[in-house]
Amino acid sequence: MRPNILLITSDQHRADHLSCMGTPGFNTPNFDRMAREGAHFNRAYTPCPICTPCRMSLLTGQYPSRHGAYSIGVSVDPFPTTTLPSVLNDAGYHTALFGKHHFVRRDDELEHISGMKKPPADFWKTWNGPYAGFQEFQANTGHTINNIPEAHYRLFLEASGQDYKQWFPQYREGEYNYYQTGAWGIPPELHDSSWVARVTNDYLHRHAEDEQPWFCWASFQDPHEPFVCPEPWYSAVDKDKLQTYEGYREGEFDDRHEIYRRMHTRDFGPLNDGNGIPSSFGEPERNPMLRESLQATAGMVNFLDDRIGAIFRTLEETGQLENTLVVYTSDHGEMHGHHGLWGKGCAAYEDSQRIPLLAWGPGLIPATGKTEALANVVDLPRTFLHFAGVKPPIGLQGCDLSPLLKGDKDSVQDAVLIELRPTHSTLYQTTLVTATHKLVVYRDTDEGELYDLVTDPSQYRNLWSDVAARELRDNLMRRLVRFNMEREPEAPPRVSFA
Repeated sequence: MRPNILLITSDQHRADHLSCMGTPGFNTPNFDRMAREGAHFNRAYTPCPICTPCRMSLLTGQYPSRHGAYSIGVSVDPFPTTTLPSVLNDAGYHTALFGKHHFVRRDDELEHISGMKKPPADFWKTWNGPYAGFQEFQANTGHTINNIPEAHYRLFLEASGQDYKQWFPQYREGEYNYYQTGAWGIPPELHDSSWVARVTNDYLHRHAEDEQPWFCWASFQDPHEPFVCPEPWYSAVDKDKLQTYEGYREGEFDDRHEIYRRMHTRDFGPLNDGNGIPSSFGEPERNPMLRESLQATAGMVNFLDDRIGAIFRTLEETGQLENTLVVYTSDHGEMHGHHGLWGKGCAAYEDSQRIPLLAWGPGLIPATGKTEALANVVDLPRTFLHFAGVKPPIGLQGCDLSPLLKGDKDSVQDAVLIELRPTHSTLYQTTLVTATHKLVVYRDTDEGELYDLVTDPSQYRNLWSDVAARELRDNLMRRLVRFNMEREPEAPPRVSFA
């Protein structure tokens, strides 16, 4: 039987925020089980540390420079019709997406889904897809309190009979507080994480007896800021044991692109294209809440792990676990005050570029445990198609990770690439990561960054202008050029002389 594929994603989850990484405060037995009984990619990276570009890379198997959704606030038109779910549909799979999508700009989401500027309230009662190549789809929007619940999640809240608007400040104030931190009053059973797990479990039950294989994407919103978490998950975290990250070192951005200094001061000047820059920020307002922010994050991750555990139990109870490949990842990380910055985006640090990537399939892949093999989220569509026995379509990029997952190879690539283009014209950054080093180049300046990730994993020493590192920099620049040639998608075969 062709395997089922369950893709589970979150939003803004750091690679080290798992208890199997030894990080105090995080209690994630279900993630740890995946890491222990499957494969834990300790060197996994996002193709872009911004939501929409990475999610479109998951949908299409292409880098942002190829699929066109290079930043948030961008809606690609025409929207791609060859997507991972559409290819799987054609190969006989049933496909579904539940939860966060964010393939287009936030203000376009409901219209993009429904085809109507303002879909009527009862539209979502009968509409469940298709969308973006998925045959079945249930949607929500926003992050924690940054939300006026819409679509299917709103119907779920309305059916609860409770006054759910009390938990979403935008109903009262028109905007939310970016710096609200701590416990959130919403009951955990009405939280978005519970809803995504609930509709996913319903899907698994409905398809338990099918001979048709399925591909299901369960897409969670947490642990994205604002840093708020429902009880009892918030108070269950012992904040005294949490390890905060080192803040800003005076002068540490002096030898780097001006974007670092502008992020730190939140003065983007001429780099701002008029719509702001999706990036990390220096936020001294958060400093008094540093430990509480981390406590809320740990609570969100622990709660997410619990809800994912409920999905795993459904797979076991319905007899589908042995024939299901389960993959967990996130779209990007979070700075959490490291280097004096918060958020994700332009700062080319491991904190935001590196993400968790876990693969598990008791009947499909061996227990590899932690691997240092390089991987990228853009590799997942090609990998899924391999397990499904489907030929990749022309235009697909990324690398097939299946030889790693099957235990046939220790690595399949010697470098990975990260693109960052937060604005259309004012900033373009590309990062090449190897087993030992990181190279960062910019389109519009000769400035750059070079780090030894073995001796300087937190990237405090920029070797770009170091004479002793000149040969290393030149070699990595040549590798970057070859990488860009290698990732060109497959072209049609040549069949004649002229």
